[in-house]
Amino acid sequence: MSAPTPPSEPGPPRHPERVAGLFVAVVWAACTFAVFGVLAVLLDRDPVEAPVGPYFGIVVILLSLAAVYLGIVVTVPARRPWLGAVGTAAGVYLVPVVAAALVDLDLMLEQAASPFVLAAALLALAPPVACWAWFARRPGPR
Repeated sequence: MSAPTPPSEPGPPRHPERVAGLFVAVVWAACTFAVFGVLAVLLDRDPVEAPVGPYFGIVVILLSLAAVYLGIVVTVPARRPWLGAVGTAAGVYLVPVVAAALVDLDLMLEQAASPFVLAAALLALAPPVACWAWFARRPGPR
């Protein structure tokens, strides 16, 4: 019988941007939700005025969160963050518009011109750039 091999030293995570990206994407979703609340009070309107089911907003936020996460993961190893940031914002804009198009054409037009969707897309510019800047200044392999 051979002796069991000792556990190896755990090294640093190979892709810390994946873990950090998840946390940053959740923070983005929380900030976006807060901005939606402020906009709803200031504009005196709901983010989705059309009569849709209660899960439409939840699905859109979760899909947008996934778009932000993917934008972070794709942008961090890039040489420059700008294309990833614009792509992330475009993805966050298109998620509710495409989801609304699957439900109703009027809902799609409402979401395409919604200040809530535009605010979410503008807020989505920051996470990929911030993560890129953070991981670009850290030593180690990229």
